Amino acid sequence: MILEVVTKELKDRQALLTVKVEEEWLDPFLKTASRRLANRVAVPGFRRGKAPHRVVLRHLGKEALIREAMDELGKAAYDEALEESGLEPIQLDDFEIVEWEPLTLGMTVSLKPVVEPGAYQSMPVAIEEVKVEEGDAEDVLRHLQEKYAEKVSVERPAARGDLALVDVEGTLEGRVVLKMDQQEYELAADAEFPIADFGEKLIGMSAGDEKSFSVTFPDDYDDGELAGQEVAFRVHLHNVQEKRLPEMDDELAKIVGGFATLQELREKIREDLYLSREAKQKDELADKLLDSIAEEAQIDYPPLFLNRELETMVRMFAFDLQEQGFTLEGYLRTAGRTAEDFLDELRPAAEERVRKSLVLGKLVEEEGIEVEDSEIEEELARVTQVYGQDTQEIRDTLLRNERIKEDTRNRLCGRKIVERLSAISSRGEEESMEGASVEAEAELSRACTVDEGKAPASTEAHGSSEETLSDD
Repeated sequence: MILEVVTKELKDRQALLTVKVEEEWLDPFLKTASRRLANRVAVPGFRRGKAPHRVVLRHLGKEALIREAMDELGKAAYDEALEESGLEPIQLDDFEIVEWEPLTLGMTVSLKPVVEPGAYQSMPVAIEEVKVEEGDAEDVLRHLQEKYAEKVSVERPAARGDLALVDVEGTLEGRVVLKMDQQEYELAADAEFPIADFGEKLIGMSAGDEKSFSVTFPDDYDDGELAGQEVAFRVHLHNVQEKRLPEMDDELAKIVGGFATLQELREKIREDLYLSREAKQKDELADKLLDSIAEEAQIDYPPLFLNRELETMVRMFAFDLQEQGFTLEGYLRTAGRTAEDFLDELRPAAEERVRKSLVLGKLVEEEGIEVEDSEIEEELARVTQVYGQDTQEIRDTLLRNERIKEDTRNRLCGRKIVERLSAISSRGEEESMEGASVEAEAELSRACTVDEGKAPASTEAHGSSEETLSDD
């Protein structure tokens, strides 16, 4: 048995278990360790593996045996310490030997967060009616016309709306800052890459033409190196294509795939727009709701939650950089910041995300919210849907990503909480209206009673007058 377990509550939902163990409890672990060490260490007077426990103990010392046995010993001591202390930690954070004689172990553990969300059910939550206008579906249909347009090479100068196949080189003070070969570029009025005025410079060029021009990037341009700078461009135009749109009829619906008529496609678009806007509204409401509750809630959690969130944010940031051909180390070096500086910048956002996540978990527990795996699959099918394309492979990839599945589950939980609190708000409003109606009826009844009470007095007054007149 473990000799003694002392539990000390630390700040931030951690606890320290100080464990002293008896020799009788320790002895089996030391004997197992001595057998292993006897096979690896030469003990004078004995062949490998033949030295008895007492000889190995005397030769190597008790500390060496304890270190050898620490994995098994530590786990067993930890399990018994938890049983004796009654704690239910979520993680063992630190393990150390405090004293060698008697053997005393120190174990720092993380405890479950404590979340007191307050009177969140009294918060008003109103879900507005989602509207999808006829023109909204038509906009999507026009986009599908553009998507399935036929591209035809033409022997004429490039015009707005055409597709230009170009080589582009941009230089700043003699350095190449932008280079694209055989790049298809749409001469759209709203084109903003690499800059809004760029496409206008290509209008009027013909296949085989070369053109040089300069463009000044805006001061707020994302790339700080180019912001406010005048960049010299040289463009070679290989080919000009115009887009010939398909007719907006049943044939378009068949091209898109899975639809027999244009009306069927139009109805599907309206349904998808409705679901998308409904989901967006609930997500925004959930986000604001969690912000408000987290701001007022009493929340205490161990450091591991913040550390995990920081690790996730750093990993996602590094992945985004990698997608652009950069590394986190190179980014920090260029920005003149250390890893510690970067973590300090992320910390406030990480803390906010942890608080909101814990509040969400508490509300899910309090309200008995559940999200089935089938609901996650349906949501991922909805957000990955592309008309005319089979996105099953994309969905399968997302479903294999536990982080994405958990994020989707949390988002669906947030929507269900919004629905639950909206229903509570609606009931409260109805009860208030019913209460007001009952009060109004009672007030009216009281007023009528008062009026009826006055009538006899008035009659008596008239009677007195009549008696007075007849007496005369």
